[in-house]
Amino acid sequence: MAQKKISGLNKPGYDDKVVHYGFYLSVPITKYNITHSQEYADQVAADPAGEGTMAVNAKVSPGFYTGLVLDVRIFEYLNARFVPGVGFYGRSIEYTNAPQSSGERQDVIKTISSTMIELPVLLKYKAKRRDNNMRMYLVGGVKPGIDLGNTRSGDDAENELLVNNFDLAIEYGFGVDIFYPFFKFAPEIRFSHGLLNQNVSNESIYNNSLKKLTNHNVSLILHFE
Repeated sequence: MAQKKISGLNKPGYDDKVVHYGFYLSVPITKYNITHSQEYADQVAADPAGEGTMAVNAKVSPGFYTGLVLDVRIFEYLNARFVPGVGFYGRSIEYTNAPQSSGERQDVIKTISSTMIELPVLLKYKAKRRDNNMRMYLVGGVKPGIDLGNTRSGDDAENELLVNNFDLAIEYGFGVDIFYPFFKFAPEIRFSHGLLNQNVSNESIYNNSLKKLTNHNVSLILHFE
């Protein structure tokens, strides 16, 4: 006679608590989203063959951020989450065939290394918990961020890339809560799109080729609660 396998719920009273705490680790893939300036467009139009034209393109780079979790139950399937943290990024823009003071042209990569204090406020909509100790969820909200690091690509004022040190992003994603006997593990994929223009106008050709820069991330986040 076949025996039915019996499996119990791990941490059965978890959702009855109003507040939960935890921490997270994340590896984002990050880049600038570029809108070129009219000066750049005029340069391209004046040289259709592209022989003397400088090309400007964003590069994709990895980063890292970590922080704490404060989760507050609002309704049965809806939670509010405050997940402050610190992020380390190195976003780059490649300038191909860039003119130099010597009169020559060469390829240049400008990198902004950032140490960001990030303060995401999110809503989490979760599915009903199943007998297999797993459930899916959706998350979304806003993320203010302040750059405590260097907002310049170098010390040469005439040839640097300069960005703002404050950003506000909209974030959304999905994940799965996995309940173990002593903790909850939640891997999550989250998308982040900056809303504020990071470009700062100056006399550098590197900033003058840009009209708008916004930050964009795709992150794998591992929560432990």
